Amino acid sequence: MKQAILQRLVRRIEGDDRGMALPLIAVMLVVLLGVSAFAVDLGWLYLNGARLQRGADSSALAGVVFLPGDTNGVDNNTLGAANANGFDIGSINGSPVAGGGPDDLDWRQLADNKLEVTLATQIPTFFVKLFGFDSFDITRVATAEYVKPVPIGSPDPCFGVGITSIQSGDCNPATAQRFWAAVSGPYTNKWNGDAHSTLFWDDDGTWNQESTNTEYRSDGYYLAVDVPSGVSDLTVRVYDAGFYNRASFDTETGDRTQDTGGGADTHFQMYRFDDTPLDPTNNVAITGCSVGTGVFNIAAEASSGTYKNNWVTLCRLSGAVAPGIYVVRVWTDGNDGGTNQFAVRANTASAANARVYGINDISIFTNQSGISTLHVAEVAQVHAGKTLELQFYDPGEDDQEAWMTVKNPGGSTATCDWVARNEAGTVVSSGSGACSIKTSAPPSLFNGLWVTAQVEIPDSYTCTTNCWWKMEIDNSQPHDRTTWAARIIGNPVRLVPNE
Repeated sequence: MKQAILQRLVRRIEGDDRGMALPLIAVMLVVLLGVSAFAVDLGWLYLNGARLQRGADSSALAGVVFLPGDTNGVDNNTLGAANANGFDIGSINGSPVAGGGPDDLDWRQLADNKLEVTLATQIPTFFVKLFGFDSFDITRVATAEYVKPVPIGSPDPCFGVGITSIQSGDCNPATAQRFWAAVSGPYTNKWNGDAHSTLFWDDDGTWNQESTNTEYRSDGYYLAVDVPSGVSDLTVRVYDAGFYNRASFDTETGDRTQDTGGGADTHFQMYRFDDTPLDPTNNVAITGCSVGTGVFNIAAEASSGTYKNNWVTLCRLSGAVAPGIYVVRVWTDGNDGGTNQFAVRANTASAANARVYGINDISIFTNQSGISTLHVAEVAQVHAGKTLELQFYDPGEDDQEAWMTVKNPGGSTATCDWVARNEAGTVVSSGSGACSIKTSAPPSLFNGLWVTAQVEIPDSYTCTTNCWWKMEIDNSQPHDRTTWAARIIGNPVRLVPNE
């Protein structure tokens, strides 16, 4: 009996696991608390990393438009964007900022239009302090790029050199550009080809100022003087700046009175670069020219001994020149009609040189017959996948068959969809496929019309040098005035992958 009781007691002791759950639960609670603590701090780290990335993105986007010449603007706007996102920056590029906190911001210029911003901060921890981690240092990088205005008309340090005899080694294109820069007086018929400097248009063969030009703008046209880094002694000159009536459109620059007559009072003014490179209308007039004043005001036929068939300095900036897109504006006023042709060039004393091209749109005049290949628009690789929109006002007036053909940088005829619209905006003709458009049958097919061609730039588009799309003009009549416009449809300021 005693032996049976003893055996049952031994079996009970050996098989009894009561009380074992408590230490297991204690161990699991420690593990769960550790994981939870780690999860809380990890989430906190992720949240602040996302905030820091947004701050870096905002800083890069805010500062990039001040490149390349306004480094103070980059400093102030990257700092302002960081502060707006909750980071009290203690320094910019190693220089202390008054009132700054422990956070840090650094930026570097990757190109004239590309900015890299690095934002760093220290994040305090919560539970992982128990494991000896009081804080984490985190860093985020963002790179922003702004798209410069689409250059129109010229890859050279000159714009509108119609004939070789005026180059004198100053502009250095391989051949003359075969067109003149142009502007018409306000009382010239828009249907002669200048879409924006004329007050009226007539379509009935008489000059009676029958209709108001709704596209008229008193500020005229804008040219870019695109100055890279490393330039010294910049000189901007204008050839044949005033209006001087010639015997015919084919003589020299081809200045001629038209319609109301009397010529055109012409004005030139140069402006400094600013932080809105796509908008040339708000730049500040330049001062401090060591030669010239940055302004020409030339009444028709005035000062012919100074300006006619001569290069005259508009402005010279001596010494190191801050890089950026400077602007030359040309416009006309008064109560006269006529067309004024001219050229603009920029020269430097350094190996680096400026480029001169049209911003948004240009008015040009050709007075050489035959096949001419003109530069339409420079399309960088950054525009892959976007749409290139080209517009031509009143193109191809000729007494025989005439054509205009858009060529891509490789020399092949581009593919496009195009429409022609009248003054009311009504589509009167259209086409698609190969972008070779017949402009005269004869007679002219697009007199007083805007022709708009849209070219889809493929996602696979690559181009690193000589990215100019061109216009091949085949005409027999030696003179034609037209207005061109070019733009890329897409976001002009964007974030890009970090380098």
